[in-house]
Amino acid sequence: MKPELEQFLTDRLDEITAEVVDEITARVPAYARLRTGAVLTLVRDALSGYLGARDRTAVLDAFRDLGASEARAGHEIHHFESALRTGARVVVRRTANAAARVYPPAAEFIAVMETAFTAEEEIVDAAVDGHCRAMRPEMDRRLHALLSEG
Repeated sequence: MKPELEQFLTDRLDEITAEVVDEITARVPAYARLRTGAVLTLVRDALSGYLGARDRTAVLDAFRDLGASEARAGHEIHHFESALRTGARVVVRRTANAAARVYPPAAEFIAVMETAFTAEEEIVDAAVDGHCRAMRPEMDRRLHALLSEG
């Protein structure tokens, strides 16, 4: 991604984060009480990872930890995944709008969008993986309890 687009997005990070929070709280009632500060960190980390300013592995690990935390808190995976995808949709939309301003619609624009969708998929997959891993011990305990009743 070219530096002009990276700077354009970075300069609007607080605005993008507020839009992410608003969109998630409007579309996913289970997440109606999001803390803007926590979301700001996650959005900043996700953008930094996909803009190349931060190690992508560290970003994915953070989302994996988030998924595990959500599982331990008892949040349903479909609500969690919906919130992640809603936030990602805002970031992709804002990236597309920024890219359209910075680049003429051409191969570079398409490459930017492919990068955005790849990042969205990786982040959601990492978070869902963390959620599933955190739920596995609970599921094993329940299965053991069921099998031990006989």
